[in-house]
Amino acid sequence: YGLYAVEIKGWGGEIRGDTRRWHLDWGRVQNPLILTERKAKALRGFVSRAIDVPDELFCQAVIVLPKGARVMVADPRADRIVTPDRLYDFFVNEDRIREFGPGVLLDDQLRTNIEQLLVPLATPASQTPRIANYEVLGEYDDNDLPYREFVGRHQLLRSRGRVRIKEYSLDPLVRPEQQHRQYERALRDMEALTALDSNPYFASAYEMIRDREDELNFFLVSEWVGSKSLGDLIAEGNGAIRDPHQLSLHLLRAVQFMHERGIVHRNLHPGVIYMTADSERVPLKITDFDYARILQLPSIEASLDQMGTQGYAAPELWRTKDDEYDHRVDVFSVGAIIFEILTGTRLNEALTYMLHHEATWQRRRDDVQDGVCRGILDTLLEADPNARPSDR
Repeated sequence: YGLYAVEIKGWGGEIRGDTRRWHLDWGRVQNPLILTERKAKALRGFVSRAIDVPDELFCQAVIVLPKGARVMVADPRADRIVTPDRLYDFFVNEDRIREFGPGVLLDDQLRTNIEQLLVPLATPASQTPRIANYEVLGEYDDNDLPYREFVGRHQLLRSRGRVRIKEYSLDPLVRPEQQHRQYERALRDMEALTALDSNPYFASAYEMIRDREDELNFFLVSEWVGSKSLGDLIAEGNGAIRDPHQLSLHLLRAVQFMHERGIVHRNLHPGVIYMTADSERVPLKITDFDYARILQLPSIEASLDQMGTQGYAAPELWRTKDDEYDHRVDVFSVGAIIFEILTGTRLNEALTYMLHHEATWQRRRDDVQDGVCRGILDTLLEADPNARPSDR
C-alpha cells in the first residue's frame, strides 16, 4: 500500500507522553514521531518528483521500540508505535486488505521503479565513518572484536600523527539500562588510558566523539601505537625478539604501574601488547582496557559474557565472583605471556591444558632454559592466587 519511514529506538520501560514530548524512565525527549513524520513527508515528495506514482501511495512514519516497552502516549498516531511482537500484524494489515483490496505496490513495475530509486540511496557510498575533524585512513579487519577499528589522523592537529579510532555501536533494541552498560564497558578503555596517560608504556587518550548521523554510535580516539603486536612478533620466530629477558622486564614494569593506579586489565595477552620503534627505552605499549576493573568506577562484570582470553586467563577469573579476585589475575597472565616470550610457544594450547594447569606447568616448565626465569614463572603461574607475588 505504501512506504514507511522507520525509526528504531532502544527505549524500554514505561513511556508516557503526548504529541509533543515523551517521559521515559531516564528523562524527557521530543516525541520521535515529529521528526520521523518530516522524514516520511520528504520521502513521499522525493519519490513523487522522481517517478509517476498514484495519489493513494502513502508514506507513514513508524517508531519501533524494544519488546516489553509499555507505551501510554496520548497521541492519535500511537498505532504507529510498534514493538517486535507487533511488527507482522502492523506491516501485514489484513483488515486494510479486506477493506481496500490489493494495494498499489502489487504493480511490479511501480515497485521496481521505487526500489531502483531508493536502494542506492540507502546503501552508503562508503563503509568508512565520517568523524568530525578526523580523516579515516583505513580499517583493521578483525570480526571478533566488539567494535570496528580504524587508523586515521586529525585534520588540523597534524603534529599528533596517526591515531587509533574505535567505533562502538549500541544495540538499539535493548533497554536503556542495557545500552548504558554497553556504553560504560566501552568507556573503560578511555578511562584507563586517561588514568595511565603519564606513563609511556600506555597509549595516550585523546577524546570521545559522538557520531553526527547516528546517536547510537560513538568513537574513542587514542594514540596509534603501530600495527605489530607482541603476538605478531612471537609468530615470526627465528630470534625476532632480540632480548626476551629485557622485554619481559619492561612488561612487568608496565603492569606494576597499571596496578599502582588501581587498574586491573583482566584480558592481558600478546594481542593487546603492541611493539614500538623504541626497542631500548619503551619497546611496548599495553592497549584495550574494555574489560578493565578500575578502582574508582563501579563493576561491569554483570554485563560481560566472558572475561579473559583462553590460555592467558587466571583460573580464578572464570570460577569466582568479581569481588573474590584481585590484580593477581594479571600477574598470572603476565606469567603466561613471559613464558611465550622466552620459548616462542604458548603455555596453554587448549582449554584442557587450562583445566589441568598445574600438571601442564610441571610438564612445560623445563622449556624455559634459564633457571632464574623458571623460578620466577613458578610463582607468577601459581594456580592459587595467594601464592603469587603482589606487584604493588
